[in-house]
Amino acid sequence: MGNNNKYWAVGSSHDGEDVTNFFLKNNVWYDGYAEHGDFKYVNTLKEINIGDILVMKSSSTKGPKHSITFTKVKGIGKIINKIADHKFEMLWYKNEEFPKDFDYVSYRKTIEPLRNDNINKYVNSLMSELNNEELIKVLKYKKQIILQGPPGTGKTYTAKSVAKEMTDFETVSNPTQLLNDFYKNFNPTDKEVLKDRQERSELRARFLSKFPKDEIKNLSLENYCIGTGERDNFCWWIELGLKPLGYYFPGSARSYRIYWSKKNETYSKNGSLKELNDAEAMKVVAKFLDKVIVEKDYKSGEEFFGPSFILKLLNTYYPDEYVPVNAINYMKNALSLFSIKTENLDFIDLNKTLMSFHQQKNKEFNTEVEPHEFMRFLVDNFNLKEGEKINENQVVAKGAYELVQFHPAYSYEDFVRGIEAEVIDGTPTFSVKNKTLIEFAERAIDNPKANFVLIIDEINRANLPAVLGELIYALEYRDKPVNSLYELEGERSIKLPNNLFIIGTMNTADRSVGHIDYAIRRRFSFVDVLPNEMHVPDFAKEKFQSVSDLFSKDFLASDFKKQDVQIGHSYFMADNKEELEIKIKFEVVPILKEYVKDGVLNEKATEEINKL
Repeated sequence: MGNNNKYWAVGSSHDGEDVTNFFLKNNVWYDGYAEHGDFKYVNTLKEINIGDILVMKSSSTKGPKHSITFTKVKGIGKIINKIADHKFEMLWYKNEEFPKDFDYVSYRKTIEPLRNDNINKYVNSLMSELNNEELIKVLKYKKQIILQGPPGTGKTYTAKSVAKEMTDFETVSNPTQLLNDFYKNFNPTDKEVLKDRQERSELRARFLSKFPKDEIKNLSLENYCIGTGERDNFCWWIELGLKPLGYYFPGSARSYRIYWSKKNETYSKNGSLKELNDAEAMKVVAKFLDKVIVEKDYKSGEEFFGPSFILKLLNTYYPDEYVPVNAINYMKNALSLFSIKTENLDFIDLNKTLMSFHQQKNKEFNTEVEPHEFMRFLVDNFNLKEGEKINENQVVAKGAYELVQFHPAYSYEDFVRGIEAEVIDGTPTFSVKNKTLIEFAERAIDNPKANFVLIIDEINRANLPAVLGELIYALEYRDKPVNSLYELEGERSIKLPNNLFIIGTMNTADRSVGHIDYAIRRRFSFVDVLPNEMHVPDFAKEKFQSVSDLFSKDFLASDFKKQDVQIGHSYFMADNKEELEIKIKFEVVPILKEYVKDGVLNEKATEEINKL
C-alpha cells in the first residue's frame, strides 16, 4: 500500500475505433501507435512501470456550440505485467459507474500523466476504497494486522478509515428466520449437545444435593453467607458455582441481605435486618427464600430480594419453567426481536412469555431444544444488553471503534486488567478492574453481529509481550478462555471474541523502541504503508521529489532502507503553496535534520536540506 506508482491517462481507440471492450475483456492495454510501428510515445512508455494505474479514457466536447470539454473515463486498472515496452497485462477494476464523465477536464494525448484534477481525486478515492477492501479481507481472516511504514504515510488515517467502514451500520439478519433455522436444524442427539446437557445436569444435581428446596427454611449463616472465602455456601453457588447454568451477578453482596464482611470480621446486614441479631436475621432470610423457592411466591419475595436474584433462584430450581435469564432488559430486548409486546409485564411474566415462545418453537419444528440452548442462541446472535435496531424485520448492526496509543510505560495493568485504588467512605480500597482491551471485548461479546475495531497507535512503543501477557494466545484462539493474572468477580477467565479486530500502527523509522518478537509477529499480518506521490498536489511534487532523492544511496546510511525511513506524502499535502512552505520549514526540515543527527542521513544531506 502506498508507493511511488503513477497514474496515467491512456487512450481507448485505435484509428477511430473504440477498443475499450477488447482491452477490458482481454485484461490488456497497449499503445496503438507502437503496435503499428510508430514509437512517438516511446520515452513516455519507458516511464510506465508494473503497479502503475492506467485510466482508460476519451476526451471530447459537448453542450451548446461544444463549449464544454470533458473526459469520459471508461476503465481504471493496475499494470500487473509488462508484456512489451508498449503492451501491458492489466487488472481492470470493476465499477458500475463507468463510463463516467468529468466535465472541464481534457486529455488529448494517447498517453500522459494524470494531473491534479477531479479525475485524479476520483482515482485516489477509488484506490483508497480498494485498499480498504483488501485490508478488511486480511483483517477478517487474521483478526489483527499492523500497518507499518515511515512517518507521514497515513497509517493512522488508514486504520481509522478501515475501522469506520467495518463498524458502520449493516443489515445482517432476520431474527425470526435465524431462530427458525436454529430450531429446524437443531440435533438433540449431537455429541456436544449431549455432553453439555450432562455437565449441566450434574452441576445442578450437586447444588440440589447440598441445598434441597425442602431444607431451605433451615439454612444456617455458615451455609448461606458469601464473603468468608469458602466456596461451598448457598450464595457462592448462586453467583459463581452455577454460572454455567446462567449468569447472575448481584453488583454487591448486600443483595443477599446478609453476608460476611472480612473488613469488619462480622456478619453485615442491611435494611430491616440491621435491627436483628445474626441468627434472627438469618431466619428471616431463610423464610423469604422458602417463599420464593418452595411456594414460588415471587410477590412476597420481591419485598425482600431483587428481581434478578429471584429469577436466578427459580430457573435454578425449576429449569423447565423459567428460562435462564435474569436481567429485565435482556428479556425485553429478546422479546422485541420477534415483535412480542412487553408492556405491563413484570419480570416473571417476561420470563414466562419467553418460555412460552420457546415452547411454541419446539412444537412448531417438532424438536427438543432446551431453554438454556434457546437463550444461548439468542445471546450468541443478538445484542440483548442494549437491544437491536430493527428495520423492516431485519437486524441492523452498528459496531464501534476506539483508538489507544501505546508508550514505553504502558503495561498489562493499563491495557488488560489491573488493580485500582479508590477511596470509599474515607477508606482506601483496592479492586480489580478490566481495562481498555477487555472492556472493549465485552462490548463486542454483547453485540455479536457487529464489528468492533481497536486501533493501537504506535504499537511497537510498548513492551508488547509484557502488555499482552497471556492474551498472545487469545489473539490466535478466539473465543477460547485464558486465565488472567487477576481474578475479577471470582473469575480469572477472559477471552477475545471473533468480532473484535485489532489494527496496530508502527513507525518503521523509530529505532528507539523495541522490535516485535516472533511469537507476536506470527499472530499479526503486516501491511506496508509507504510514501505515495499520487496524493501530493502538483505544486508540491517537486519538493516531494527533492526530499525523496535524499533517501538515495548518496545520502542514506547503509544500514537503513529507504522504505523504512523516507518521510511520507502527508507532509506535502497542502491546500496552497503558502501552506506547503510552512510545512516544509516547520515539519519536513526539522525531521530531516534529526535524521542527520541520528545517522539516518549522512552529513552531505545537510546542504540539500538547507536548499528546501
